Order: sequence, then structure tokens, then C-alpha cells
Amino acid sequence: MSDLMASRMKVPHELEVVLNGPIGPQRLRDDTIVIDENGWYRTLTPSATTFSAANEILFCHLDKQDPDSHIDEVISEYHKRGLPLSWCVYPWTQPQDLGGRLLALGATSSNVRAYLVNTALPLKIVEGVEVERVNPTSTEGLGAYISTLSGGYKLPADEEAFRRNRYRQLCAGPDPVMYLFIGRCNGVIAGCAGMIIKKESAHLTSSSVLPAFQANGVFQSLLATALSTLRDMGIALASGHSNEKSAFWVERFGFKFIYAYNIYELEPSS
Repeated sequence: MSDLMASRMKVPHELEVVLNGPIGPQRLRDDTIVIDENGWYRTLTPSATTFSAANEILFCHLDKQDPDSHIDEVISEYHKRGLPLSWCVYPWTQPQDLGGRLLALGATSSNVRAYLVNTALPLKIVEGVEVERVNPTSTEGLGAYISTLSGGYKLPADEEAFRRNRYRQLCAGPDPVMYLFIGRCNGVIAGCAGMIIKKESAHLTSSSVLPAFQANGVFQSLLATALSTLRDMGIALASGHSNEKSAFWVERFGFKFIYAYNIYELEPSS
């Protein structure tokens, strides 16, 4: 959330942690343009022609008098470059029917649930599951992580290449910004999870469990390791944004539901 919007809304600290969770260097390519002004936070990435999440409107502040023209103007800025677009719409987003307007323009929609968790949550690693932190200097370890994540998310080739390079950078050094974990079930790679370290919190992201190993405690074990790592670092709060399938599990594990929102994806016309 932009500083301007935060100051106007007087956002409670917990809500601010969750709102700002997805904002981070892990999503920014070298050519990404960040627009963070006048109530907007959005990214435009000329090289990401097949990955809408790299061209995302996280927060918006549309013209109240003529929102439709403003919507068309913003979408056109992306589509004229041949770029797909993701637009996040929250329960408080104005106009209230923005989601319907985007659907009328041909958007597809997916639901996301946002959570907050205290790292003191006593999750345990499940028997038969082992979790290891990926060494950023290990090409093999990073490759296994990306392959596991890509197996669940079907990343475009250019996005996969970007993440290999960026994750290596963010995980390196004495004070890494990112931590990656691989989970093994009975010795076989079964899932992965990541987290971004922020000033006073963390954001849990980039998680996947391969279909053959779901419901075997892999996701729980990955989260348990992440929370334990954060406790050791003195970080008390972590946010997470989950699709409907993952949301069932994080609620069962004890994560605190904060709000739900929709992501609308708009592809450029051929």
C-alpha cells in the first residue's frame, strides 16, 4: 500500500502487514517499472509478455467521476505493449462494482484469502517429512526448488529463468532477504516454500506441494520450518496470501484470516 493511502486510511498495523506482504524485490525484474503514487501501487514489466503477475495493479485510486475511462486508460497502457495484466480488487475498492466492470471487459477472476500468523504458532514437522533450507550457492538445490515450484504453478520459461537468478541474489549474503525450503517425503522431493524477510515481519510465498504428495504433511512441515526460522530471527508476524486450495490448510493450521479479494486477469487482444 502506498504511503499516501496508508496515511489516509490509518491502517491498523496487522492489516498493513498483510496488505504490504506481496510487495517485495522477489517480484521485480530489472526492467520493471513501479508506479507508487496517488493511491496507486502497480508494476509494469515490458519483458513479461506471458506472466500477468509481473504486470500487476495491487492498489488503485480510480477517477470517481469517470472510472470507466480511467479503467480503459490503465488497461490500454499494458495491452498496447502486448502485456497481460492482473488487477487486485478488495472489498473496499472503489467503485464497488469494479470486479464486474473488469469481467465485462473479458477478465477472468480468481479468489485469494489473506492471512496473518504469529510465528509462535506451534506447528510441527510431520513424521516422514524432512525440510532443508536451499543453499543459494547450490545450483542443484535452487534448480530443485524452481522445478518443484514450476511443477505446481506451471511458470512460463522466462519467469522461471528470472526467478532462478533473482532468488539466488536474494538468498545470498550474511543477511538474506529471502529463504527457500525444500520438503522431502520419505526421501523424495515433494514440495517447496519460500519467505521474504521484511523490516518487522515476513511474507510466506512461492509454495507448492506436488500432487502425488499432497495430504502427507509436507505443507505443514514446510510452514512449521518457516515459522521456526522466523522465531529464531526474532520476527513475530508473517503474512500469507493463499488460493482457495491452500486456504483450507492454512486455516486448519491456525492462521488468522484477515480478508478475501479477487485477482482479475486481462489478456491483450491478439
